[in-house]
Order: sequence, then C-alpha cells, then structure tokens
Amino acid sequence: MKQDRARRTHEVLLDSAAAEFVLHGFVGTNLSDVAARSRLTKGALYGHFASKTELAEELTRGFEAEWAKLLASAGSSLRSLRELTVGLARRMDEDVRFAAGLRLAADAARVSRQEPVPVGELRVRLLELVRDAQREGRIDASHRPEALARLVVTLLMGAHVARWEVGGGDVGELWDVVLSALDAGA
Repeated sequence: MKQDRARRTHEVLLDSAAAEFVLHGFVGTNLSDVAARSRLTKGALYGHFASKTELAEELTRGFEAEWAKLLASAGSSLRSLRELTVGLARRMDEDVRFAAGLRLAADAARVSRQEPVPVGELRVRLLELVRDAQREGRIDASHRPEALARLVVTLLMGAHVARWEVGGGDVGELWDVVLSALDAGA
C-alpha cells in the first residue's frame, strides 16, 4: 500500500513538473510551482527528487526513449512520412511528459546554440523517408530532399508552438496541403 502511494506521488510529481516545464522551460520553472500544481508539499517533492535538474533528467530520459522508438517504428513510404509526423504531433499535444522532454531538449540546445538532438534525429529520419518517396515517384524528384526534411520539421514544430499560442490547426490537415503540392503525379 505504501509503495503504491509512493509510486502515485512520484507520477503526480512528474506530471506536474512536466506541465511547468512545458509552460516555462527549465529556467522559468521553480519547484514551489511544481509542488503547488501537484497539491503536495515541497517535502514530498524533495522526498522523490533532489532537485529540478533531477526532475528534468528523468523526464528527458523518458522522452528520449519514446522519441527513438517512434522514429525507429516509421516505415519507408510516403504514408510512413505522414504517419510519423502526425503521430509525433499528436504525442506532443496529448502527452505532457513527452512535450516537456522536447521543450527541455530544445532549451538545452538553445543555450549551446545547437540544433536539439531529437530535432536532428527527426530531420535525418525524414530525409530518408523523403528520399524513399522520391524513389517511389510519390514526391517530385525536383524538390531537394534536405529542404523538404527541414520543411517537415518546421511544419511539425511550428504547428505545435502555434497550438500552444493560438489553438493551432491539425497537422494532418497541413500535411494534406503539403503532400498535394509535392505530389509527383500532379
């Protein structure tokens, strides 16, 4: 019973920290707000996590594992390109821990003025999928694959940020517009 309660408390703290990290980033998040959001004491928080860094590291590890699985599970067709992008968008919108992991990775990369590792991994995977679709004749080969991969990353990340700020649109709908413009048969 005590272990179940400790596990639930741990989960509530992770969800609360994730929500704060999504809203405020690493620097703007403080543990008092995490405790308040969780409706637990700071003592309970410190009983599970020694620091904000420890909380961020646990969320980041979980995110990185899920991100890698999603990228690896993508097939090699144009449909896979769309499914991967829409799936990532959905995950970012519906899974606060996933969104927090991405935000934390982006914040860390911004400090070092580098591309966030997950974004680079996504761009490389998308480049493979675009090239496959071009070989299949599904995307016009006159488009530079590197530019298309960057466009898709921008579409995905921009739609996610727009959703936070202005109630953005459905990535699937945006994809349909992009795909019709890229269609080799058009």
